[in-house]
Amino acid sequence: MTIRQRWDAVGKSPSVKWLDSSFEAGTLRPLSHTRITQRDGKKTVEGFAFAADKVTGLPDMPGNTQKALSVASPEPAFNFEADMELLQALPLAEGYEAQLVLYHPGGPAAPARYTFRVAGSEAIAGPAGPVDCWVVTTDYNQPGTVSKFWFARATQLMVRQESRMPDGRLLVKTLID
Repeated sequence: MTIRQRWDAVGKSPSVKWLDSSFEAGTLRPLSHTRITQRDGKKTVEGFAFAADKVTGLPDMPGNTQKALSVASPEPAFNFEADMELLQALPLAEGYEAQLVLYHPGGPAAPARYTFRVAGSEAIAGPAGPVDCWVVTTDYNQPGTVSKFWFARATQLMVRQESRMPDGRLLVKTLID
């Protein structure tokens, strides 16, 4: 299975990222991940392979700036850059809790276990009226902070996320109909 994403960033340093991630069908176990970033006329290529005990750079990928990467993982890690897709696939229900090992490929933090909880349900505004949602929370291992996600109960599609950034800004992701 493949998930392809394009992230457009605006502001002081506009950029475009193209992400191409492959997974084992049925489990979302990551196999590989590439990220190409275009910023200020410069292109950065990064490629990674996921194994049960480590994440490594793809040595044969042309231009890969991460080809020497080797990060041990005491247990298999999921790809943090596909966390929303992974959360949408979980059997969300009242009282449900999941602990997931996630790793941001090439990032400074080692793979870590994060707890996601269904904290309740809530209806939020949608383009065609209220959307009945599961509310899922996590602290991303930062006690005192809470990130909230709203997943439509009927489809489990994520419709909103709110998270505090380290500098205090509020990150909001919302589904555009």
